[in-house]
This record gives sequence, C-alpha cells and structure tokens, in this order.
Amino acid sequence: MLAPARRPRVGFILITAMLIVFYAAFSLSNARLMLIAYGQHAGAMDREVLLAQSDYARFWYAGRQLLAGHGLAAAPSARVFPVDITAPDAAAATAWLYPPTMDLLAMGFAWMKLPLSFWVWRAVSLLLGAVVLRWAGLSGGVILAGLASLAAQHDMQGGQNGTLLGAVLVAALLLAGRRPVLAGILGGLLCVKPQIALVLPAALLRLRYARVILAAVLMVAVLVVASLAVEGAKGWWHFLMVQPRDSHIVTSQAFSVFFPAAGITPFYMLRSLGAGVPLAEAVQAAVSLVALVLVWLAWRPGVMRDVPRMALSCSLGVLAAPYGFSYDLVAFSIAMAALFRLAGEWQRLILAFLWLMGGYTITVAGDTGLLLFPLCAVCGAAIAWRLREAG
Repeated sequence: MLAPARRPRVGFILITAMLIVFYAAFSLSNARLMLIAYGQHAGAMDREVLLAQSDYARFWYAGRQLLAGHGLAAAPSARVFPVDITAPDAAAATAWLYPPTMDLLAMGFAWMKLPLSFWVWRAVSLLLGAVVLRWAGLSGGVILAGLASLAAQHDMQGGQNGTLLGAVLVAALLLAGRRPVLAGILGGLLCVKPQIALVLPAALLRLRYARVILAAVLMVAVLVVASLAVEGAKGWWHFLMVQPRDSHIVTSQAFSVFFPAAGITPFYMLRSLGAGVPLAEAVQAAVSLVALVLVWLAWRPGVMRDVPRMALSCSLGVLAAPYGFSYDLVAFSIAMAALFRLAGEWQRLILAFLWLMGGYTITVAGDTGLLLFPLCAVCGAAIAWRLREAG
C-alpha cells in the first residue's frame, strides 16, 4: 500500500514565501536604484567619473590622494571632487572618518579609474569573502546566503566595505579555536574599521591562546607602521584628534535633519525615539559594556559550540558598536544563515526574518521614523544562545 503523501508544513511554506517575495522585492528595488544612479551620473559627467556620488567614491578619493602625493597617480579631479574630504578643515558632514589603516586598503584600488575600480572592488570583496568563509568551514549555501544577503546588496549599492569585513569577522570568530594564528591575522586586519570588531578582543582574550593574541597584535602593528610610512604621523593625529569631533558634530544634529535610515545601533535607536545625544550616548555605552561582558562569558571554553558562539558574537557586536549602518550587517546575515541548519522549524522562520531585516531595516525606518534593528540583534543573540550546543 502506498504511504499517504505528506502535507507541506506550515512553517516551511511561510519561510519559502517570505524569502521569495521580500528578497525579490528588495533585490529589484536595489538594482533599480543602482541603474538610476548610473544614469544620473552618465548625464552629468564623463564616463570616467561614474558612481562618484556613492560611498565608494570617498574610499577611492582617499586612496587616490595618497597615491598622488607619492607621484604614483594623477590627483582626483577638482571638478568632480571640489572638497578635499581628507583635509583637517573639511566640513564634518563630508570628512573622511576612517583610520589611516583603511587608507592603505583604498590605495590598492585607487590606481584605477573610478568606474573600473568600483567593480573590481566589488568582485574582490565577494571573492575574498567567499575564500575566508570557506577557510572557516562554512558551506557553500551559507556563504551564498551571506554574500547575497540584503545587507550585502545594500553594501554593493554604495560600494561600502561591509561584505569583505563582515566575512573576515565571521571567519576570525570561527577559526579562533582551530587555527589561532590565521584567526589572529584576520582579526588584526579589522583594525581598518575598529568598531566592527569590538567583540574580538573580548573573545580572543577569553581563549587565552597566546598565538591568536600575538598574531592579531603583530598584524595591527604591521598595518600601523605601514600607514605611518605612507602618511606620516599626521594621518593618525587627524584620526585621533579631529575625526571624533567631526563624528560628534554630525550625530549631534537634530534627528529631523540628520536621519540615518540605515542606522543599526542602540544610539541611533534611542535618537529615533526622541532621546537627546547625552542620554543616547550613555545608553549606548551601557549596552556596549553589557554586550562585551556577555561575549566574554560566552567564550569560556565549553559553553557554546563554534557556530552558535560566532552568531552570538556577531549579534552582540551590533549592540556593542557605537556607529554602524545596514551595510555592516553582512556578518550578522552570515551568522543567521549559519544558524538556519541547526534550528527548528519556527526558529528558522525567525532567522529568515532576521536575515531579511539586514536590508529591510532601512524600509522600516523610512516608513515609521524608527530605527529598531537593535531589537533584531537581541533576538539573533537569543536564538544563538538557545542553539548553543547544536552543530
């Protein structure tokens, strides 16, 4: 006798429908925005400066300025870039806010013309991201889900660094217990954007592996020395003395004027709820401290398996970072995808929602005026803790 056909489970149907509909809608909208940006620039400027309105142009400009200073490339066109965003007296709203170690990365792509450089940067980000995630032992499906996530698409639109650095963060967290030297090297590379890696010191120091700590410290030292050789001490003086002032000026503006719809941190959530800057900063500091303490506790050997521990750390990293946007959620998206295989049916529904929110947090903020992603980060951390022994 033939066995009766199994009816599709409700959870599976909901997950599939949600992923297909919302992923397709966001992807089409993101592609449309990129085409609009391309078309606007094609009509306004010659083809050598397409995409100059994007975040990537700032990255390219910083690298190009350094190359030009050493006689290795022509200076950026004053017609296209009328303001020197790297100058100490640059307006806060336009100032370059990254450490000199990021400038080293920018130099590696700024020798090409801007349009070509943009697409090479995107290809390299995806390729290197996939490579380090494979080193970390993640499956092809998880890697694809992370690097094609909505957060990664938002990162693609502006040419930001979230895809590459998010993959490096995830790999460093997964490799810390198995390949400590490689994990330390990868972790040290994240000094190009320190706020994305605040959880790493708490995690790596908790392991008490001398090799992982030494490798990370040496990698940071190499990059700092290289940046001093390229820029001199003035780059670090600007980063440590001028940029904090510029950041404070920008974030202290009235929220009706400065509304970063892609904001993801508790600071931005408090500001969207009407809190003033002092209160939002105080709450952010308290949340950051609690998040780092929880990472420290979770990384005690034997408490959590590798994948849930990584996912918990990425989720708490969102809460710990004082400054972050949707394109910084690629690590979180990879983490949610990695948990999917370990979760039960209804947990998978929540994980699918959280994975989508890497992009839709912008839509929610635009429609409601509220930046609520920290609640998603808390939810992701809670599921990771529930699955701490899975895998």
